[in-house]
Amino acid sequence: MTPLMNEEIAELAASGATALVSTMGTDLWQEAKGLMSRVIAQARGSRRDELSEALNRQSTATRGAVDVGAVNYWTEALCRLLDQNPDLAQDVMTLASLRTPERPDIVIQVNSATRSGEVFAVQHGTQHIASGPTSRDAGERQ
Repeated sequence: MTPLMNEEIAELAASGATALVSTMGTDLWQEAKGLMSRVIAQARGSRRDELSEALNRQSTATRGAVDVGAVNYWTEALCRLLDQNPDLAQDVMTLASLRTPERPDIVIQVNSATRSGEVFAVQHGTQHIASGPTSRDAGERQ
């Protein structure tokens, strides 16, 4: 497997964390929890215990509720775990691909741009992008 770059790790971690938290309180929770437990098992020492406790504590979340604080916590945890062991990427990808049966139309999308980059993204639709000088730029050239 090709080593993941920092941006890829962050995107994958965010997708996995969002999927994990989104499944809390749903029928997919046990599957998501099992996948996350496999990832946590690769953590070292007290970190493994801390993450296991957090996973069990958060399994009591309200059905359909997505807690931003929980997403941030698991994003950071997955970033650190993936950084230490990039081979966990496949398990995290599997976690990120989980869809709740109640809302199969919900798809997680993470977009990022760095250094003057632009992101144009759309789901379930069409996007038209025109490029070229703007009218203001054209007036300056005359």
